[in-house]
Amino acid sequence: MPRFHGSLRRPSPGIQPVFHVGFGKWAVLLRLSAAFLLVGSLAWPALANWPGADRDPHPCLYVTAKDVARMRAALTPAELDTLAKKSFPESLDALGNVDELVLAALVAGNANAEKAVAVIAQQAFDRLLAAMPATIEKGVGPHAYARQAGLAASLADAALANKALPVEQRAKLWQSIERVNVLLHDANYWNPKIGKCSLNPNMATSANGYRVTFAALIPSHPKARGWFDAGLSGLKQEVSDWVDPNGGMIECPHYSMVILDQWIAAFVIARNANAPDNGHLFHPNLRKAIEWFGNISTPRDAKCQNFRRLPSLGHTYANERTNMFGTMAALWRERDAGFAAEMAWMHREQGEFTEPGILSYYPGLMGYRRFFSPADVAPRAPRWKSMVYPETGVLLRNTSGSERETVLHVIAGRNHSHYFNDSGSITVWGKGRELCTEDDYQNRRNPDSRAAHSMPDKPATFNEERVMAVREFLAGEQLDYFRGTRRGWQRQIAFAKDADPLGPNYFVVADTLDAKSAPTIWRLFLGGKIESAPNGVTLRGPEDVDMDVVFTRPAGAKPTIHGDHIQLAVPSPGTVTVVLYPRLKTEPPPSIAALADGRGVLVRTNVGSDAVFLNPEAFTHQGDGWTFEGRAGLVRTRGGQRSESRVGPCDVAPGWPGGDRELRSIPWEGPQFPVFPDE
Repeated sequence: MPRFHGSLRRPSPGIQPVFHVGFGKWAVLLRLSAAFLLVGSLAWPALANWPGADRDPHPCLYVTAKDVARMRAALTPAELDTLAKKSFPESLDALGNVDELVLAALVAGNANAEKAVAVIAQQAFDRLLAAMPATIEKGVGPHAYARQAGLAASLADAALANKALPVEQRAKLWQSIERVNVLLHDANYWNPKIGKCSLNPNMATSANGYRVTFAALIPSHPKARGWFDAGLSGLKQEVSDWVDPNGGMIECPHYSMVILDQWIAAFVIARNANAPDNGHLFHPNLRKAIEWFGNISTPRDAKCQNFRRLPSLGHTYANERTNMFGTMAALWRERDAGFAAEMAWMHREQGEFTEPGILSYYPGLMGYRRFFSPADVAPRAPRWKSMVYPETGVLLRNTSGSERETVLHVIAGRNHSHYFNDSGSITVWGKGRELCTEDDYQNRRNPDSRAAHSMPDKPATFNEERVMAVREFLAGEQLDYFRGTRRGWQRQIAFAKDADPLGPNYFVVADTLDAKSAPTIWRLFLGGKIESAPNGVTLRGPEDVDMDVVFTRPAGAKPTIHGDHIQLAVPSPGTVTVVLYPRLKTEPPPSIAALADGRGVLVRTNVGSDAVFLNPEAFTHQGDGWTFEGRAGLVRTRGGQRSESRVGPCDVAPGWPGGDRELRSIPWEGPQFPVFPDE
């Protein structure tokens, strides 16, 4: 069997591939092919096949012949019999379960399926080739034909594995694959450097992913090595640049998953092609990225069939789940059993979803996802904790794996593509229930984006290019702390944590606004019935958890209720401090009062008392037998015993050096999106 040499399979003995232009008739044919591509109305000419094409091994993309044999052995005789007898339509428009079709053709030897994969693959190629010139001529993003690309590649791989495939069909597929490759490497095909393209990073991933995929289908082609390496080097650079130091990705969760899907698929291809270092498949940044997805995933949600889901942050859809945790568990099962077990747990928690996401086409691993099932990996709950993602956001949590997680997410950092004007906004889950709601992609609450999020309004946040920079972060046993800045707005959050998930786990938020940022409107979006209460409101949650929202600064602050959110008018510079206290409906409300002229709060419950301090400048406060000095901290009393948590130096380094940390800037060679004046 041919093997890869570096990043390209060697052709069979006796075949001499050509990797440079100007070598005999094959280079001439390639030049003629490229010339014909410039005239969209001309029919594609019949081409002679290059030497060695008939000896390229298939399947070769996501699985190999050994993987097919393992799958055949893993299926029961009844499953194989059902697949062998199933009838499939020979139409792209009538195509149903593509994974089932591929299994029937490759694993069960279903003659109808073998015919269908070849016919549908060619139909997908025809549509793909009709769509691709728009990218060259008009800059249309490659994502626009992701489904056609995914089906063309995956089904062609299955079709070419069939030794009985008629010569004419095989030759036409080879020619289609070659033509796609030539188009993908046109100088004007989605080149961010020249700016003649759509402007979102995931589209660059699509282009590079296609380059790897279609080159790998014809490894004996004289230009395949160059095509393959060009795409792979582009993807490797993305992995290096588009994941912040702790795993936060470049775009909102939905579009970051679009990216991760193609990364994983392309690196599986590269591994199977014998590329060095497993084709980048086990790069540390990929592991960090999927852990970011796991850590920010919500608790189990009644609105999502009681499964965990991706948070609806930025341009992320409501109730979106992913199968990527299961895919990672399958890939890592032999490399790191513990990590694989955590991924298998999250896969189960997301309902063993079968696709990478929703409402987008994900071409990676299309038709082969059953081969990446973690069915034999025993799940184990991860021990994720509060985490700062320097260029993506902050996640504060009291525990992981519990049915009663209390979690707060802050959107922050320069990785801010495909979000709204929402940097610095928060969402809150208390004791496993959604309390401060999100603004998902389908349901913008306000045409003015900044007015649809839990944050102050203009002028502090009027400029969409400006983001909240993470300045400080501390995760402790009893207290977590975050501080971020966005122009004249500073947001501080203290998370008072209890060892018991059902104990007092609550947040104190202090928003400080300068003279250029006031007057303004402060907003908090809440999910449920909002009732007026002394010094604030009470959220009557739709399930078994309520939340007390109590303002302690400025003195006498009284919010107004506006359907799904509350507003507080802020007439002058200063600090707004509010306590967000989730509790079971069966619990009595806590006693919450201002302390130290509003620079702290005193929270009394049936288990004890907490003095939580949160202020933009350091100060000193004398308590009963104790003294607090600093900007943020906690003095806790339980059973007559006092403990203290003080926030010391906890600066957060930027994710990458240089640049304005409050001005979003994606580390890539393309233009920034969108571009607004900084004024």
